[in-house]
Amino acid sequence: MSRPMPVLLLASWLAAPGLALAQDALTPEKIALIRRDEQAALDRVNERYGNRKPSEMTSEERRQSIQDQQQAMAAVLEKHEVSDKQYARHVARMSLAERDAVTAAAKQLEAEAQAAREAAQNRPPQPEEIPIQNGISDQNPVELESVAGAPAVVEQGLPPGEVGLEQTEGAVDIPPATAPEASPTVPTE
Repeated sequence: MSRPMPVLLLASWLAAPGLALAQDALTPEKIALIRRDEQAALDRVNERYGNRKPSEMTSEERRQSIQDQQQAMAAVLEKHEVSDKQYARHVARMSLAERDAVTAAAKQLEAEAQAAREAAQNRPPQPEEIPIQNGISDQNPVELESVAGAPAVVEQGLPPGEVGLEQTEGAVDIPPATAPEASPTVPTE
């Protein structure tokens, strides 16, 4: 009672579905993306250790740094749903044409990232929210132009050189008094 070979092959693909599509999973674009993410993860780990050379670290720091790098690389491969064995085999068996395709894909990814950064810099700034203040008091004064972190400046009256409402209606010229003694006294009742 031997089973036909196609049935066994189909059963193996159903048991391990990732193996059936393993060859198609690693395209040059995906390999370039994995390499870029790996480099970013390794840069973060090296930055955490002060970008020091291994010869400048103690043996404990070096051991911990290597473990962190391995964990970062494993996390990147897990993020892209690729096993380290599959990735290493595929990279080791790549032809020159495939390597050139990976290099071209990496350059394309870098150009896209550069274009995205430039677009973000050239985008006009979003208008800031304008705070609405209900009521004016000494605890909550109105500030027309202020600098962040500066104390509140409260001015009373009109700015110098401005003409107020009381001066525009029926302007009467009142000569200024020279001294308080010169003004006549009016008896009050």
